[in-house]
Amino acid sequence: MARPQLAAVAEPDPSTLTREQLQGWNCVLCGARLAADQPAGTVTITRGATQTTYEVWACAPVCATRPAPQEPTEWARFLDHAAGCDDCRDSRRCPVGDELHQAARLKARATAAGQTTATP
Repeated sequence: MARPQLAAVAEPDPSTLTREQLQGWNCVLCGARLAADQPAGTVTITRGATQTTYEVWACAPVCATRPAPQEPTEWARFLDHAAGCDDCRDSRRCPVGDELHQAARLKARATAAGQTTATP
């Protein structure tokens, strides 16, 4: 099931976005490292005759409204690895990065399922 995208978010200026924001490591709105994310749409970057469209992400549940967790989350562990891994940064296959990414997604799904069932 697809998650709803952010409603009424001003489209970010592609020229101001960092590589980390375009790759989904940092929030496209506030620039903070993502511990939990939600889709924020797409951004298209034009360089000469080449256009690249990126799916961008924002903080979940709401950008910049809650403090960062004290313990590193699964997502933070993945991002810490990916930021220092040549294979992950070059979009090449990395078994450690794949495992950390899968753990982060499973934790996010489990958390979302727990919040859904706890809501009246």
